[in-house]
Amino acid sequence: MAHARHSRVIALIAAVQFVYILDFMMLLPLGADLAKELNFPADRLGWLSAGYTMASMLAGLVSVKWLDRYDRKPALLVLLAALGVCTLATTLADGLWSLLLARGLTGLVGGPTVAIGMAMVIDSTPPQARGQAIARVMIGFSLAAIAGVPLALELAQRGSWTTPFYVVSVLAALVWIAVARLLPSMRAHINDEATVVTPRMLLARPKVRLAYLTQAASQFSAFLIIPSFSAYYLLNLGFPRENLSLLYLAGGITALLLMQVLGWVSDKASPRVAVIIASTCFLLGLAPLFGLTDLPLYLPFVLFMAGNAGRNVSLASVTSQVPAANERAGYMALQSMVQDIAITVAALVSSATLSMSDNGKLTGARLNATIAAASAALVLVGLFKLYQTREAPPTPHSVEPADAYNPMKHEAL
Repeated sequence: MAHARHSRVIALIAAVQFVYILDFMMLLPLGADLAKELNFPADRLGWLSAGYTMASMLAGLVSVKWLDRYDRKPALLVLLAALGVCTLATTLADGLWSLLLARGLTGLVGGPTVAIGMAMVIDSTPPQARGQAIARVMIGFSLAAIAGVPLALELAQRGSWTTPFYVVSVLAALVWIAVARLLPSMRAHINDEATVVTPRMLLARPKVRLAYLTQAASQFSAFLIIPSFSAYYLLNLGFPRENLSLLYLAGGITALLLMQVLGWVSDKASPRVAVIIASTCFLLGLAPLFGLTDLPLYLPFVLFMAGNAGRNVSLASVTSQVPAANERAGYMALQSMVQDIAITVAALVSSATLSMSDNGKLTGARLNATIAAASAALVLVGLFKLYQTREAPPTPHSVEPADAYNPMKHEAL
């Protein structure tokens, strides 16, 4: 019974992850269509990522001290409902600035939504099984790429650019109903005697700072490339628009498979090995940006997507053991904020270095790829240092350290 309920939690949070990731991810592949329909330059697509993540960053900073003080289920329901409403509001955009506003509102609730969800998974999973549990939750990421993004591209092509956002809003409503009916209450993390978690308290710890910086380098390297990757394939490499959905389908399937393998490697062997494998795939995926186009274009795109997704799972397995139980959601929210800062900076750097040439192609992609490769190398440096960093023992008022697991405290599962 406990195993079935635990599987139910993972499945529901994976569904939440699917809605969140699809809402965020589909905007960028739709970028060329949006730029055309809403009449703004394609080299401003990075602004959309920046607007979303800046709002998510602000939400993460504000929510750190509150997320661990309440039952996780009602908190998740409120945030998920807001996410659906804000996604629906995106359909009202009539230009770049109104689209930025709508995406900013969505980002304001998106980060805390995922923070609560991931805290619920970690709460209910022992450390030695978290790699595989996180990989199962991240199936939502792969399904967004395998089914969600290709379907969004097809819906936009057959209908209008607003059609995918209507569909995601409906999906958010359906997931909300499932969470309300099936997800158990979670209050085991609440401790009235524990010190209230604050950003300052978390950032005072060396291992927390190092974990955040490593995650930031990972997101920075990815989002230097992601906002303009599909546009580069279409404009510079002549990739057919009608095959773009198949490209994301192939990338999503490969990412799904690699994440499951790396989740197993993280638990049974070493997260370091998993991150090295994922980082190698990520770097090979940058080849077209350096002018290496002899290989079929599907291959580097697939390697990039799979490597990025696998690296996220492996790093999450490592950093999930940094916070104590009574600070997990707050830690996740602040981590989301740090990642959002990195994504915002990456989007702004990408917008500054990329430009449109007279012949309608993107320039500056090689510089972005060079910076991304250097940042990916810093991820490996940070990961190995995480294993060498020692922390002071928990304070007397902290509860259940992240490397302990007491099934009796999670009887709801």
